[in-house]
Amino acid sequence: MAQHQQYHLLSGYIASIYRQSKSEFKRRIAIPTCSGTQSDLLVFLYDHPGLCQRQIAEFMGVDPSLLARDIKALVGQGLVDCRPNPADRRAKIVALTGQGAKLAKDRIRDINAWWADFFQHEPGLDPKSLYQGLVSVSRHLQTEAS
Repeated sequence: MAQHQQYHLLSGYIASIYRQSKSEFKRRIAIPTCSGTQSDLLVFLYDHPGLCQRQIAEFMGVDPSLLARDIKALVGQGLVDCRPNPADRRAKIVALTGQGAKLAKDRIRDINAWWADFFQHEPGLDPKSLYQGLVSVSRHLQTEAS
């Protein structure tokens, strides 16, 4: 494990992993009509139904105005729709359409296959431990942001 004074390197590694995996996903499994952020949003909506724009922006760590732009583009493509939140009519719940759900499922399948292949080529890494550690970090950061 890194010495305490080298913890700053963790951020660099996380950023590098994100950029490299996104680049690989873009080459292999991109949704032609969507940007990378938009396809991430489709997957997020599949895994987290029933959320409003503000909740999505907070959880994904995305600027709300940029999220609104991506949602508008996805609505225009018929991949998501927005409906009033029954609990707060000012808020909009963002939901996948049938076509959006199909694209999200296809992308999830492809991402899972990519990571399975990665871990097959890196047998010294334990995917379960890595996953649990990242979930823990994400939950902690979400709690602090609230």
